[in-house]
Amino acid sequence: MVEQQTPNLMVGGSNPSWPAMTCEGFEIMKSMTQFFNEVRSEMAKVVWPTWTELVGSTIVVLIVVTAFSLYLGSVDYVISRTAEAVFTRYGIR
Repeated sequence: MVEQQTPNLMVGGSNPSWPAMTCEGFEIMKSMTQFFNEVRSEMAKVVWPTWTELVGSTIVVLIVVTAFSLYLGSVDYVISRTAEAVFTRYGIR
């Protein structure tokens, strides 16, 4: 006996545990493959920093973050002490 196949890809086979494959799954795989190929191509174009540039940039970032955090901490301290003095003066606290 010869099994006849339908030309419709959306119809399952004779085995219910093996449903018909949809074209959508193949399109997703093709688009993912294309995406990763493009990522590989773009990463090959990247000009990576030298070790000296990396260390220099890291030091600059650490200095700026430290200075900014000290500034914000000082402003917070001044504002909180001023608010505390105002609240104490007017008996709100």
